[in-house]
Amino acid sequence: MKELRKIRLGELVDFQTGPFGTQFSASEYVNEGIPVINVKNIGVGMVIRENLDYISEQARDRLSQHILKTGDIVFGRKGSVDRHAYIFQNENGWVQGSDCIRARKKTPVNMLFLSQYLEGNGVKKQIINAAVGSTMPSLNTDILKDITVLLPNIEEQNRISVALKKIDDKICLNSKINDNLSAMAYDIYMHNFFSKKPNAKLKDILTEAEKSAIQVGEAKTSNGEYPFFTSGATILKWNEPFVDGRNCFLNTGGNADVKFYVGKAAYSTDTWSISAKSEMSDYLYLMLFSIKPELDQKFFQGTGLKHLQKPLLKDRPIYVPEKRELEAFNRQVMPMFDIISENTRENQQLTSLRNWLLPMLMNGQATISD
Repeated sequence: MKELRKIRLGELVDFQTGPFGTQFSASEYVNEGIPVINVKNIGVGMVIRENLDYISEQARDRLSQHILKTGDIVFGRKGSVDRHAYIFQNENGWVQGSDCIRARKKTPVNMLFLSQYLEGNGVKKQIINAAVGSTMPSLNTDILKDITVLLPNIEEQNRISVALKKIDDKICLNSKINDNLSAMAYDIYMHNFFSKKPNAKLKDILTEAEKSAIQVGEAKTSNGEYPFFTSGATILKWNEPFVDGRNCFLNTGGNADVKFYVGKAAYSTDTWSISAKSEMSDYLYLMLFSIKPELDQKFFQGTGLKHLQKPLLKDRPIYVPEKRELEAFNRQVMPMFDIISENTRENQQLTSLRNWLLPMLMNGQATISD
């Protein structure tokens, strides 16, 4: 058994909250410029590059204490508080958003190893339990400072992080392939259908799956084999599937988002699982994805936390392709989503492998050969 040191995060890193309203306003966002990492961009140990916001160089310079450096770790202050993003070299110089907390090392510690350690179920549970708020969990710097971690010596940290990074690199490669395929499928949809005149309503092609009774919190400690979709960015796991085939998963609370998956899957009670008749599920997903801003502005309503108004959305006019159009479209797009879903499954398996391997390497039950 290797000797491990128990230490609080506050002894390892300095924390910095994001800029508040007096320092920065959302009206300062621009179409191109310096990327800003907000809660929506915090993935599983890495930055989600979809839907990035940007600020000018002048705004970046004014927010100098919030400029990110390679090796920083960024947490979200609310929502999926057990997630974080490690800042790699190609994200150096980006800026943390107002709803984020940045960790930067102040003592000798391998920050990549620390990021990998923070992906473990034990420390995730510790963070979730420490978070405040019953409906929307939230973090602050005091909570994070008190989170305890177990560390081997710096030489072991370096060796372990190199080994685990090979797994992380494969996960990252799969994610990039998925991003590229998603962009290609979206372009095909936009080119063929976006300007078509409506000839039906969404409810004419829609098939609804049964509402789930499973809360997100129940799935956070599950290690099942099926992907579990939620109204957040993270895909969890569940031990039994609720649907099979080609299905869309829509957020019903908070902000609009839609995901697509081919295969057996489960989903949370705050997620709407739908598909389409006549092999139109891939088309349905891309159509919904193309109107995400409209979903947010028109179909999410309510005071406080907004919710998806399903009856309104079902009545939205849409274009239903002719049979030959749909067949040509599916020949191009279906294989892309098959690959995306296969990569998603592989990434979940690789994540499980990494989380299993880390404690084995730390306590000496597994070793790394040079």
